[in-house]
Amino acid sequence: MQFSLYAGLLLLSSLISVALAGYASHRPSDKVMRAFLYLMIGVFCWSCTYFFEAISTSIEFKVFWSVVSVIDLVVPVLFLSFVLQFTRNGGLIPRKAVYLLLIIPVISLILSATFPIHGLIWPEIYLVDTILAGISLFYVHGAWYWVEIIYSLLLYFAAAGVLLHTVIRSAPVYAVQMWLVFVSSLFPVISSLLYAFASPIFFGIDFTPISFTLTGLVLIYAITRHLLFDLIPIAHEQIIMDMQEGVIVIDERDRIVELNPAAMRLLPVTSSVVGKHISSLSPFFPDCADDWSYCSDGRNRLSHIGDRWIEFRVSPVNRKRLPAKGCGWLLLCIDVTDRERSKQELSARNEELEKINLDLAHEVSERRLAETSLRLANKKLNLLTSITRHDVLNWVTVVNGYARILQESGDEPDTESLEKIVHAGDTIGEIISFTGVYEDMGTEAPKWISVESVFQEPDIARLLTQVSFSLEVSGLVVYADLMFSRVFYNLLDNSIRHGDGVTTVRVFGYPAGEEYCLVYEDNGHGIPDDEKEIVFRQGHGKNSGLGLFLIREILDITGIRIRECGVYGKGVRFEMVVPEGGYRLS
Repeated sequence: MQFSLYAGLLLLSSLISVALAGYASHRPSDKVMRAFLYLMIGVFCWSCTYFFEAISTSIEFKVFWSVVSVIDLVVPVLFLSFVLQFTRNGGLIPRKAVYLLLIIPVISLILSATFPIHGLIWPEIYLVDTILAGISLFYVHGAWYWVEIIYSLLLYFAAAGVLLHTVIRSAPVYAVQMWLVFVSSLFPVISSLLYAFASPIFFGIDFTPISFTLTGLVLIYAITRHLLFDLIPIAHEQIIMDMQEGVIVIDERDRIVELNPAAMRLLPVTSSVVGKHISSLSPFFPDCADDWSYCSDGRNRLSHIGDRWIEFRVSPVNRKRLPAKGCGWLLLCIDVTDRERSKQELSARNEELEKINLDLAHEVSERRLAETSLRLANKKLNLLTSITRHDVLNWVTVVNGYARILQESGDEPDTESLEKIVHAGDTIGEIISFTGVYEDMGTEAPKWISVESVFQEPDIARLLTQVSFSLEVSGLVVYADLMFSRVFYNLLDNSIRHGDGVTTVRVFGYPAGEEYCLVYEDNGHGIPDDEKEIVFRQGHGKNSGLGLFLIREILDITGIRIRECGVYGKGVRFEMVVPEGGYRLS
């Protein structure tokens, strides 16, 4: 085994190709990176076979590795494939054609393995000793070798031509990348030419695999400094031509300079509009015909053309390379017919759904009201039982008491007792009559009730004749149970019967945030502080103990809260807080 400068350079080429292959292996799903990976693997195999030949001292081993190194003919094919993918021209050569390009490398491998028989590859082989490579073999090239060299050079030239063509047409950001890849492709081409036509000068040493060391260094520079493989050029002209959306390019003088086939189909117009003023498209958006800047405000515009809906999107095109010429505009034409038809269908369906929802809302509302009414009815029936039992029994007790007084008085008439008995009988009749009204109210939902109308009811108006009454509420309507009037009846009755000389009653109200506070006041004795809460409990009170309890229950049905906050000794003050949405002021 020997090690020479030539072997060192081949080893360096192998290491560089392995490093680049490792870099490309991180993105195998990308077609460009995959093609680059295959190319670097090919270069690595080529350099390795040459390296093993260079360090071998046995003629048999050198010949063996020379035969294996014929796989280097695959590298030009891989290089062309990489260039086509990199320049986005992969579709120029079908996959089957790529496979056909491998026919010559396969034939060369067979002929190399059998070269002593026919001499088409190496008619003669000499052993030489050089300073650069040490002991090496000098191969005399046969007829098939020239087929191989022409084949390789044609592929290299094709790849270089594609790169050069792309360089000329690329944007500046891509041009540097293209130039670097193009320069990197020249090294194997030049070394192949030197080996083919100046082999004796270099004692038969092939520098082509070493030239890929320079190629790799240039690519490493392109990757690290110019984002090679991160910014990959795209054939934008072809993309515009193939776009389904219409594209119209307008220059700084509002002239049409370019449009793609999709734009001609969607509008429809012909290529004859190129060079004309944008006003030639006025039938499609007349509001922009006179002043194009009006349409360049960034808003999308919709136009109905025939049976199609076309959306126009305008965006500025800054010409950084020619700043003196200002900027142009890019007009994108998008067929949104399906979208607009879907909108119309959705709008019609929404209207239909809104109607259905409204009907359902009414139905649900009616059902909820019915359920609420049922609950209210059950609650009121329970209250009715309590009212009837307690109030009627109280007044029956009164009747029995005065009847015994009359019995004990003998034949002497007791007018006062008779009057008390008659009054008690009338009261019992009123209670019994109220139970009928109570049952009727329990079957209906709460309603909007005018506070002023409550004090016009006969039973309340009769009580008002016994006091000086002031109603300072105008236009107030409250959402309450139909027994709402019973609230004020009981309050007035309590003031007259238990207020210790009440002469004045005042009802007024005021907004309290989003709520409304309705106040009932009298000038009686009032309620002690320690009883302000317990007066609303069932059974508390001087008579039946149901008046204030009934009031709270009636108000609570619609969420109205009641509290007593008067000053003891100056009269009662009942504040009824009506919740938000439970009152109206007209």
